Amino acid sequence: MDRKAWIIVTLCGALMALNFWYMQKETAYKQKIAQEKLGREKVEKAAKGTTAAPAAAPAAAGATTAAPAATAPSGAPEQTKELKAGSVTYVLTTQGGGIKTAVLAAQDQVVLNQHGKDAIGAFRREPNAADAIAYSIVEATDQAVTFEGTDSVSGLTVRKTYSLTSGEGSDPHLLKLSVTLTNKGTAQHVSDSHFLYAGAAAALQPDDILHPAVFWNESGDAYSHDTTWFDGGMFGSAKAEFAQQFSQLRFAGVMSRFYVNMLSITTGIGQEQPGRVWAERFLIPHTDDKYAGTTAGNKDYAIHGSVGLPKVDLAPGASQSFEYEVYLGPKEYHRLSALGDLRTGIMFYGWVKPVSLIFVNLMRWLHNAVGSWGLAIILMTITIRLLTWPVFASSMKQAKRMGKLQPLMKEIQDKYKDDQQRQSQEMMKLYKDYGFNPLGCFMPMVIQILIFSGFYKVLYVAAELRGQSFGWVQDLSMPDTIAHPFGIPLNPLPILMGVSTIIQMKLTPQAPSVDKTQQRMMMLMPLIFVYFCYTFAAALALYYTTQNIFGIFQSWAMRKFSKDDDGPLKKVEPVPAGPAPQSHLFQMPGQNKPKKNKSSPPRLGG
Repeated sequence: MDRKAWIIVTLCGALMALNFWYMQKETAYKQKIAQEKLGREKVEKAAKGTTAAPAAAPAAAGATTAAPAATAPSGAPEQTKELKAGSVTYVLTTQGGGIKTAVLAAQDQVVLNQHGKDAIGAFRREPNAADAIAYSIVEATDQAVTFEGTDSVSGLTVRKTYSLTSGEGSDPHLLKLSVTLTNKGTAQHVSDSHFLYAGAAAALQPDDILHPAVFWNESGDAYSHDTTWFDGGMFGSAKAEFAQQFSQLRFAGVMSRFYVNMLSITTGIGQEQPGRVWAERFLIPHTDDKYAGTTAGNKDYAIHGSVGLPKVDLAPGASQSFEYEVYLGPKEYHRLSALGDLRTGIMFYGWVKPVSLIFVNLMRWLHNAVGSWGLAIILMTITIRLLTWPVFASSMKQAKRMGKLQPLMKEIQDKYKDDQQRQSQEMMKLYKDYGFNPLGCFMPMVIQILIFSGFYKVLYVAAELRGQSFGWVQDLSMPDTIAHPFGIPLNPLPILMGVSTIIQMKLTPQAPSVDKTQQRMMMLMPLIFVYFCYTFAAALALYYTTQNIFGIFQSWAMRKFSKDDDGPLKKVEPVPAGPAPQSHLFQMPGQNKPKKNKSSPPRLGG
């Protein structure tokens, strides 16, 4: 085998070793979950029959525990009020004085903060402690609700007003939040550890490949940690919570794959606003559903968090106000872009952001034209393939030319097998003589990887695709499962993607240097790709299948109509070197005037 074959063998071996390591880690994790479950059952049995439970000891680092649930203050019955904006219904409650849930009914019934331990906007003296203030609704209209309550310990009165947005920069998923703190006590109140609860985020499906995460924006850049961060990584130690202070905090919150709870501070925007972010993960129980006892069900972590207020410094009788915007809705680039303040950073497109933005705008434009997201993906794929046709055609020509050069390349390799430097020199001379560019064969692959990465980022977090059907696909944001024969999901699009990839590889000219062993390994690559992409969003499989089918058509068209490289191999004729052109720049006056012939008689006038 040559060097390419060894590279493929090494890569496959590394993947097998990684899979073995993952299986070992998965087995250890299942044992850990079983032990923790057994421990919780023992604690629950021991707690039965007791009238009061003792205070729980602090959890060890990395321990999987449910977050403490918020309870209503003693003697304060819950009052709720609904605010409606478009397809969004906000349920506000006096328990925490905030948003209990936000129900989104545009495409499918999604309830944000369904697993929250407190109301969004709840005021906390500690980031992980429930809001114990007894609130009451002091004002309520169809556009706004105002809560007010007093902390019995510090004498601090908290007044919070949630109002719908209107006019320029408004959105049904955006609320204004005004928080006013008044010191009703007799002593100075100074603190930089007040927090507002940002709610909880959970995956719509426990086996979703993208995990819920906490995010924040400091000085214009967005960052995040998903629930796997608490495991500590391969070499780190497990963590019980995320807690960090920032010198300039624009916004923060928690998010799932498609939806986000975001708190943006608007008080003194553009000025330095120090703040803190806290987050903790907790398990969602699956005891009586289809995920009970499964790996996905045992690892279904949600995440909740709190966002710190700027420093509070109040003399007795003094007040201080803070303004926020609360976004509870889908992660749609155009919607977030219209809201401004760098909120599109939570899309996390990464290094392919320029490519992803092109696809986002093109896909939305096509959708507005044809009215179908599935058809828009197909048309966009065809458009991309048409634009890259010249590169694809050039690659096929270079591949044909390389095949004809193979005997000459083999002669050079045999002749200079002990002199690698001379072999390289002769190879370069051969390429130059016959007009062959080795990079031309790999350029389409580079472009495909770039396009696939950019489109992957777009489609995998595009909330616009939630609940959108196309053909037999019920939801373009989920796998296109049509049945479960023998308990295995049957997804037609990834299978079509693999078959079309194999056909395309058969039609694409292969370098003659690829031996039988390499060819067999290359044939395994589509199967490996299908394995990894089998549970991806149907939109991504639809894109890749479409581009494969169009690639097959391109290969057929090139074979049918392009005859440029069907003849015998010819050398590139060198351009004849002519006389160097004379430049008249920077010449002295009279420098190139013709000299007089002194032997000629002088010319007489007349």
